[in-house]
Amino acid sequence: MPILLIVFLTLNSYGQQQVTVTGAVTSKDDGAPLPGVAVTIKNTNQGVATDADGKFSIRTSLGSTLVLKALGFAPQEVSVTSQKLSIVMESSKSDLNEVVVIGYGTVRKKDLTGAIANIKGADIKAQGVSDVTKSLQGRLPGVTIESAGGNPGAGTRILIRGVGTLGDAAPLYIVDGVQVPSINNLSQLDIQSIDVLKDASAAAIYGSRAANGVVLVTTRNGKSGPPVVQVNANYGIQNLAHRVDVLNAEQWANVSNAAHDAGGLTRLDIAQNPSSLGAGTDWQDVIYRTAPVQQYQILTSGGGDKGTYSISGSYTDQQGIVTVTGYKRYNFRAKSETTKGRFRFGETVLLTREKTINMAGGWGGQGGNPVGSAAKMIPVFQVYDSSALGGFAGAYGPVVNVANPLAQLHLEDINTTSSNVLTNVFGEVTIIPGLTYKLNMGYTANFTTDEDYQKRHTVGTLFTHATNDLSLTKEETQLLLLENTLNYSKTFGKSSIQALAGYTYQKTDYSYLLNARTDLPDGLRNIDAGRGTSTNQGNGLESALLSTLGRLIYSYDDRYLLTASFRRDGSSRFGAAYRYGNFPSVAAGWNISNEKFFSSLTSAIPVLKLRASYGILGNQQIDDYQYSAVISSNINYVTGQEQQKWFGAIQTAFATPNIKWESTKTSNVGVDAAFLKGRLTLTADYFVKTTSDVLLNVPIPGSTGSISDPVVNAGRLRNNGFELGLGYADHAGKLNYSVFGTFSRVKNKVLELGTGSQKIFGGQPTHHGASSTLTEAGGPISAFYLIKADGIFNSQEEIDAYAKNGALIQPNAAPGDIKFQDTNGDGQISDEDKVYAGSPFPSFEYGFGITANYQHFDLNAIFQGTHGNKIYNGLRQDLESMSLEFNYSTATLNAWTPEKHTDIPRAVTGDPNINDRTSTRFLESGSYLRMKTLQIGYTIGDPLKNKLKISSLRAYVSADNLFTITNYTGYNPDLGRTGSIFDRGVDFGHVAYPIARTLSVGLQLTL
Repeated sequence: MPILLIVFLTLNSYGQQQVTVTGAVTSKDDGAPLPGVAVTIKNTNQGVATDADGKFSIRTSLGSTLVLKALGFAPQEVSVTSQKLSIVMESSKSDLNEVVVIGYGTVRKKDLTGAIANIKGADIKAQGVSDVTKSLQGRLPGVTIESAGGNPGAGTRILIRGVGTLGDAAPLYIVDGVQVPSINNLSQLDIQSIDVLKDASAAAIYGSRAANGVVLVTTRNGKSGPPVVQVNANYGIQNLAHRVDVLNAEQWANVSNAAHDAGGLTRLDIAQNPSSLGAGTDWQDVIYRTAPVQQYQILTSGGGDKGTYSISGSYTDQQGIVTVTGYKRYNFRAKSETTKGRFRFGETVLLTREKTINMAGGWGGQGGNPVGSAAKMIPVFQVYDSSALGGFAGAYGPVVNVANPLAQLHLEDINTTSSNVLTNVFGEVTIIPGLTYKLNMGYTANFTTDEDYQKRHTVGTLFTHATNDLSLTKEETQLLLLENTLNYSKTFGKSSIQALAGYTYQKTDYSYLLNARTDLPDGLRNIDAGRGTSTNQGNGLESALLSTLGRLIYSYDDRYLLTASFRRDGSSRFGAAYRYGNFPSVAAGWNISNEKFFSSLTSAIPVLKLRASYGILGNQQIDDYQYSAVISSNINYVTGQEQQKWFGAIQTAFATPNIKWESTKTSNVGVDAAFLKGRLTLTADYFVKTTSDVLLNVPIPGSTGSISDPVVNAGRLRNNGFELGLGYADHAGKLNYSVFGTFSRVKNKVLELGTGSQKIFGGQPTHHGASSTLTEAGGPISAFYLIKADGIFNSQEEIDAYAKNGALIQPNAAPGDIKFQDTNGDGQISDEDKVYAGSPFPSFEYGFGITANYQHFDLNAIFQGTHGNKIYNGLRQDLESMSLEFNYSTATLNAWTPEKHTDIPRAVTGDPNINDRTSTRFLESGSYLRMKTLQIGYTIGDPLKNKLKISSLRAYVSADNLFTITNYTGYNPDLGRTGSIFDRGVDFGHVAYPIARTLSVGLQLTL
């Protein structure tokens, strides 16, 4: 019934009599006409812009309200009382009266003292991507947004001001006041604003969860006025943005034969006659496809003086560029607010259901997942074999066990279904003018089911699975949040204060259950149908957080600003002696442009504000119960002459009761400024962030009886950096445009680690390669430490000359092999010769873009990139090795020979010199510049809108990841892999999923 009422009201609003209203807009300062002023009908998207003479014409009804906005002028609302209007606009120094969300409240920009990055939902353009956060890349200074892979539905990985921990570095996500694990599943149409709290002044109100920054998302609120209906539709196609160049069948056979001849080995039977093989199978063509993506969104909103509502739904369907894979998502959101006297009530309900079809992670061979196998699979082999169990052909003979990638995709079904619930209900009462009490109750639940069904098969001679097997894993996470807050706001004389006090409780429950069974009959996918081995596992965890908090914001004469906040958290993740932590912050601001002595400069610099802050943040992102010992039961043993079975238990993890919070101290100085009558804006910040008591696992001998390394506070890290955000907006006649630029530079250093000499190795780039990264005191996190490749030996004389005390340093080398640097001078090449070779973190990141509109056309273009970071190309290490029997890179066609000296080592099976060892040979520049978004739109004019009886209709074409300028030879320099920080910058090509280039078309309709 409520839906029918909304539809009725919506249709009824169309019946209001429309008239043509004309007007002229001038400046109060000098009476000059104002061109380029945006004139819109309130609560609609219908609008026009004033012409060069400051005049406009728009169709609307008498009694409606026009909203006028122009850069450098205060927004104005005008009631339509006649068909001819004369409007005078007052200049404004900036948008400093705009409200920013800061956590448990809002603050005007002019009163802001913390470092906050902000973007409005209206500035996020609809694109052919399933995750809205991908649209933010390059838009927010100090905020790194990296792809989490090209998988359908894959989200992003967000880092705020670098990595300040050795564990989970993800920020805290808050949606409408409730903590959520990520925001990747939100619908673009639902977002009203995204505010990122970067420094301690802004984030300390969240205490122990805020060391990695805070991302606050506010979903769309309803507005008073007639019902508004918005409908968005987008359809696009995705293609592989970059493929790896490998050999065809004939080329592979020639390289393989040369390598076997050089190694003194018999040639493979399948490579005996290269000219007869032709191109063979292009395995990348076999698994990649052109894939559609489509998104549909609908929103209705409205309300009256006593209440507002906003209801939306969306559907996303993204097929993967790797065949079989795909992702579907359904979103529903309802949000309302009601005011009754001194009481105000509201709620948000957000429901999401996702289904992801994944690809196999690998069958135990050295090909990895289907993407890795498609690059490594020898092109001589066929795709199908009707006589084989399962119907697929595969590798045979003395070759490396790389699986048929299409067989992997079709013979193993891996599906994930996830249902998410977010509810938030609040009640607020005004006790006395300016003093309000608010009760906020939040609840989130995530229910996930993972299904892995592997069909029986025989694929070639290297992969056999005799039975149909099924495993089902069900996970459930529930969070309950209760918040009690008092807010007081008062202005007296030239002073104003905002005070906050609160008490909160948060509890999280997690459980999982695993059921698996082997030997299922063909065609049945039920656990009970299995006749083989049964596996049952299950467990549960719970944690709680109890907090008190307070904040005071003081402003004097809009010139001097002070913010102080404090939070005390008690977490069940720590022992009783260290369960509570205190997290204070203080910040000050000075609006210099409001000083009398500055008045003569305000025409050139209308805004100039200095900010400074200091605070302490915490991090509790460790597993539950780490402070206690673990006793494993069901450890059975046999003893005595009769070999009697006894039931026992053993301690498998030691207690560490003294672990406590990671503590991050952050200092920040910043400046906000505007120039050229507000057309040019600038925000710049410099920060130092030092994390002490870093929680990490310290290795202990296995002889102690523990199967895990205990978590202790044994590290100290430092991040310091500079951020810059620039914006310029202006008009030239009917052309309105704005440009933006962001720049971020962050340097990290490990100050202390473990006992002082601890080294943490990571980043094993291949199935058989050594580690490539090292984290130790004095260097950056996950620095590349590698043996240095120092050219090619072009003659035996060069090999003989490379000696120590008369002994050859590389005795197994031959002309055409790589020379490696003996760094420590011990006369041999080993891991002791590794040197610092670079960092996976960029020297700086940047983004820039332009938005423009001319009459009915609009343009949006966004670029983003990094500079100075290194990437270890693990897939290239495999494909250029020529020491193993799988496919090779086309670079091997240029291998060294006595007649042709090149920088690609000789082809030799067995690789006696270990040319393919983990070394600087495979370390590449990760710098890139990407055209992230290009969108061109057209909005129909008034005559057609009036004829169709709609408020607005816009059509657009959009391109995502249109091109990337980079020297990196792998799939994607924006590495799409989550996991340990110690693997950062290492491209595990054997488990990758390349990103797609997307071209789409869309419609945006407002009724």
